[in-house]
Amino acid sequence: MNKNIPPNFLFPTNFRNKRNVKRLIKDFYIQGYGIAVYLLEILAETEEHKYPLNDIDLIADELKVSIPTLQEIIKSYGLFEIIQEGEYKFFSPPLNQWLEPYYKQIEQRKIAAQISVNSRKIKQQKQLLELSQMDSTQQPLNDRLTIKEESKEESKNAKQYSYTEDDNEKWKKWNEDEVKKNMRISKLEELAIAYKDNQVEI
Repeated sequence: MNKNIPPNFLFPTNFRNKRNVKRLIKDFYIQGYGIAVYLLEILAETEEHKYPLNDIDLIADELKVSIPTLQEIIKSYGLFEIIQEGEYKFFSPPLNQWLEPYYKQIEQRKIAAQISVNSRKIKQQKQLLELSQMDSTQQPLNDRLTIKEESKEESKNAKQYSYTEDDNEKWKKWNEDEVKKNMRISKLEELAIAYKDNQVEI
């Protein structure tokens, strides 16, 4: 059986009015018309729409008709043709023509699906490229920000270090001034004591 069985085919509404079909109906009555349509349906659901001629006895059993009747309908009314592909098979050129819109639709769906897949791939590749470019742009920016922040920190530390150095210098000078002041006071006190005791002249 065909894996992709057509759900239907475009069976012409005036099929019964074709000359060869009218002759079929004349020879086999309405039963002949029914047999032909039945054979078309079997071919539609068969792989490659071809059926082994040696197996028509199975169809004859299903339809409760004779094998010669089937053979006559297959060979004589232009609805079917017989080919040899290792074994003899019959197919229907009209049926293959009626099925063309179905297979065109299947092909169009495949193409549309492939286009959709390709479009998604292109979109994904574009997004990946944009992300890659953003990452490569952001990395140097982060590096620059880090360097700038480090520079600011070093400048701040330098200022703090300079301020501490200046502060130490001020405290050192103040201490020296205080020491000198205390030394002068001590000297004056010593002189005052010496004067009082008349040990030195002022």
